[in-house]
Amino acid sequence: MPNHLRSYDEPGDCHFWTISCRRRLTFFHDDGMKRIVVDGLRVLQQRFGICLVGYVIMPEHVHVIVYSHARESDTPIPISKLLHAFKKHVGYHGKKRLRDVWRERGELWSQPLNEWANNDKSLFWNTRGYDFNIHSQKALIEKIEYCHKNPITADLVDRAEDWHWGSYRYYEFGDESVLKMDWDGSWPIVW
Repeated sequence: MPNHLRSYDEPGDCHFWTISCRRRLTFFHDDGMKRIVVDGLRVLQQRFGICLVGYVIMPEHVHVIVYSHARESDTPIPISKLLHAFKKHVGYHGKKRLRDVWRERGELWSQPLNEWANNDKSLFWNTRGYDFNIHSQKALIEKIEYCHKNPITADLVDRAEDWHWGSYRYYEFGDESVLKMDWDGSWPIVW
């Protein structure tokens, strides 16, 4: 198995990421931790000016769909740079939140997390993730639908609209209360 998976920064492509927590620990079971992920996505929107297309935050992983071009740029921002910024922001602020909860309660929300806090707290993310280039509108819609069905598949909710930690509510109801998406539905994406 390769040590490093390659990302291909192709003009016009979207990227579908799967980023997992260390040993699939449920860091994002807590809503405060989910808000930190949302803030990390805002960093990508504001600092880099990329087009955020879709996302879902699950208890132990995150799916993100981005069009990695800054507005009106034909050249994509390297995925490695975007992933680094996102993972660094969420890791730093997430560890801080976990330390605060630990100090306040003396425990986290699961025994595996308590073991992590006692032994392994420097490692937050799995080293490797999954980055898939999206070349077509059909593939993009499939990945968005995959994100939106993920909480149902994991038995977290019965209906996608009941999960507030993803882009479904934005696209279905125009709900910007958690995070506004940047994609207007056009293909190819004009940003």
